[in-house]
Formats: sequence, structure tokens, C-alpha cells
Amino acid sequence: MKTRLVLAVALVGLLFSFQPVVAQDCSFQLGFKALRDLIPDVVEDCLENEQHDPETGMTRQTTSNGQMTWRKADNWTGFTDGERTWINGPEGLQQRLNSERFDWEAPMASAMTTQRLTLEQLRNAEYLLPLLGEENTAIQLEDGERSIAYGEGATERDYAGIDNDTVAFGDLDGDGFVDAAIVLFTSGGGSGTFKYLVAVLDRDGGPVQAARIYLGDRVPVRSLSIAGGQIVAETVAHRSGDGMCCPTLEVTRDFTLRGGELAERQALVIESPLAGETVAGGVEVRGTTTMAPSGDGLRYLVYDASGGVIGMGALPVEGLEGSPGTFAAPVEFIAGEGGPGRIEIVDVDADDGSALARTAVPVVLEATPSMYGAQAMEETERPARELVLEAPLSGATVGADIEVRGRTSVMPFEKNLTYRIYDEAGTVVGESYITVEGDFDGPGTFTRSIAVTGATAPGRLRIEVRDVSEADGSLFVSTWVEVWFAGVP
Repeated sequence: MKTRLVLAVALVGLLFSFQPVVAQDCSFQLGFKALRDLIPDVVEDCLENEQHDPETGMTRQTTSNGQMTWRKADNWTGFTDGERTWINGPEGLQQRLNSERFDWEAPMASAMTTQRLTLEQLRNAEYLLPLLGEENTAIQLEDGERSIAYGEGATERDYAGIDNDTVAFGDLDGDGFVDAAIVLFTSGGGSGTFKYLVAVLDRDGGPVQAARIYLGDRVPVRSLSIAGGQIVAETVAHRSGDGMCCPTLEVTRDFTLRGGELAERQALVIESPLAGETVAGGVEVRGTTTMAPSGDGLRYLVYDASGGVIGMGALPVEGLEGSPGTFAAPVEFIAGEGGPGRIEIVDVDADDGSALARTAVPVVLEATPSMYGAQAMEETERPARELVLEAPLSGATVGADIEVRGRTSVMPFEKNLTYRIYDEAGTVVGESYITVEGDFDGPGTFTRSIAVTGATAPGRLRIEVRDVSEADGSLFVSTWVEVWFAGVP
């Protein structure tokens, strides 16, 4: 009873210590005042006077809705609320996501990133975690771990710590200082080990927890990185039927610090069919989703070469709502004639019917057999040329180096294919050749690692591989995948 009373008093003290206190004598000055006067409802009130760091040349001021920052090196003045940044720059007041950069600020913003946080600080910092029956219990780690005794005679213990020192460093809030993402665990001493992704911000050179999100029970995190303001986690989640001890579903999940919370991006990945494969009605479509939807699951649509819808239906998802899941079901369509087409997967909002996420894979459609004879079937038994992309998969998350892998049924001229990379606006941000391995008179395979150099901010990319005639530049065959580019660290 005495132990519980001490803990209760400590928790009450911590609760009051975390309440923000508005400074009574603070004010905005010079550039901060000019920016605040432009967006007073966004910035709101100051919580302190501006603080200057002569070592880095950075001046900061915390407000009730975010943080003001000024960089001496390039006279950059901005405000961030944790998700978006407002800048009073050479083109006047501009607004962008923290993960984005304007052309005029990108080189300097990258050069000015300063790291002050260390792994040692993170291993000995205080975090708020669900322990001792409370949603937010303050836990002070020592060398990356901590145990807390409780119960009658303090004989029971809860445990917390950094999971295998899984830490990534990068700027999460766009203020020029390197922040961190870490994976923490809690355990009551049994078999359950509950994993959390935690965003930690640099505040005056010290770590301050900004947000956390639950990853799952006994979910391995293979790698963690920060690029373009986003946190990317390579995880292994539970498929339907997996034992809690042994998850098998490999999923790449990415998160953005937004409004004091970690928001996860819904990602749909089509594992089969592959881009460029020939398919008939009833083909099984398999894939993964980072957040299993509610209701009837996902929807599919099949389009022919003209863009007409020739098939649609539901795709059930196996998995707990809000957690990674899988889908595998036949897709039906009726194609009047064979040729290029695509299969699109959509996560539909049950409330308003809008698309929460979507991805598509290009395929070669077989004509649906006719009751009037087998001629259509004979004509579509085999495409004249087949160009299949095995990697990356449609909808996958990729980094600055992308492995492109596939096969072709006909060896191209001089054993070379071409590729192009397009950004969301349709601008070509990369192009070159891919060499094909194999005999001149047979099929071939290809693999190439492509460095993304024409894009830096997170966003969708379209990777197209082409077999082009060297004689007149005409296109024999092409295929493509749309992927999510995590950005450049």
C-alpha cells in the first residue's frame, strides 16, 4: 500500500509538471514578430523569449502551437507546428510540409542540419509509456532499460527499454536540428513484449518525447530510418494464423509527425500478379496493406487498354483493423480482346466513398473465351513480347537506391532496355539503360540498382522499363510500377 501511495503521489507530481506554463513577460521581436503578425492564429502566444545558440547560429522561440526558428547562415525565418512549416522568405510568406523543401531553400537547409542528440542521451532519457495500469507513466531509463517494482511487498515488476538499441536520427520538425526515432518496449515479465515507435525531438540539445504509436506484441523491427522528415520502419507483423511468437509478414511502414501525433501512411502493395504478366479472368491477386481496413475490405477495378472498367469487386483482408494485413482473392473481368490493361486496388472510406489509398499494376489481359469458338483463346495463348518487372513491387516503399529486376521473353537490341523515372507531376527525374543477361536469340533477365538523384522529398514515383526499336525509336513493349519514395536522408 505504501509503494502504491508513493507511486500515486509521484504520478500526480509528474502530471502537474507537464502542464504548459505561459510566460507572462515574453514577446515576439524583429523577424519573429513580423512572421507572427502574418499568421497570428497559427503561431498563437509565446511561451518564452527567443533563445540564441551562438555555436550553431540558430535562434528559437517556443509558442503555444509550435516553434519559431531563425538561421543566421542564410537568414531563414520560419514557424513549424510539427506538421507544416510557414516561411517568410524571398518570395514572401510560403507554406509547405516539414518533409518538403522549396527549391530556393533546399541546398542550405540540408547543409544546416545540426546533430546534438546522442544515443547515450536517448538511452538515459525519460519517456511516457503505458505501464502500471496507466496510459502515460513516466519512465526514466538507465543505460537503455528500467524495471519498476510494485504490488504487495514490491515483488512484481514491469519492464521498459529501448528495443535492441533500434534508433534512427534525422530532422523530424524541419528546424535544422537532428531529432530521433526509437523503438521502445514494455513488458510485465510474461511472454508479451509490446513495441512502440517513439518520436523524440531535439529541444535545446536534449531529447523530448513528441509522440508514440503502438507497433504490436513481439513485432521485430528490422531497421529504422528517417528520410525527408518521415520515419520508415522495416517490420515483421503477424499474418492471420501466425503464433504470437513467430510473425512472418514483412511490411514497410512509414510515419509522419503531425500535430503532436505519429500518423501512419496507408500503403497497399501488390505482390502478384507482377507488372507486365499475362493474366486471365479469375487470376488471384495477392498483397499486403499496412493498415487493415474496416468494413468490406478493399475494392478492385480492372481496366482495359482504353481505360474502360471491365471488372470490379471486393477484396477481403485478413488482419486486425488498423494493423498490417494481407489480401488474396480471385479477380474477375471480361475482356473482349487481349492487350494491355491494369488492376487497381483501392482502400475506400466507408463514410464518404473517397479513396484513402490506391495502387495499380499493369498487366497483359487475355481475351475472355467466346462460346462461338476457340479462335480468341488461340490468338491470346502467348504474347509476342513479355516484359515483366519482379522488383520493386507496385506500391512498395523505396529509398534513394532502387533495385530494378525482371525478365523479358525476347532479347532486346544490343541487350539493352531503357528506363525512366517520373515524379508525381509527370516530370522525368531519371533515365538510362539496363543491360539484359541471356542469349541473343532467347529470353533474358535484368537487374540494376538505380540511384534516385532527381527527387529528394517523399512522394510517389513511377518507374517505367521500355523495349524500344533502335531502328526508328518505336516502342515494342513497356511496363511500369508506382512506388512510394521515402525521400533522401
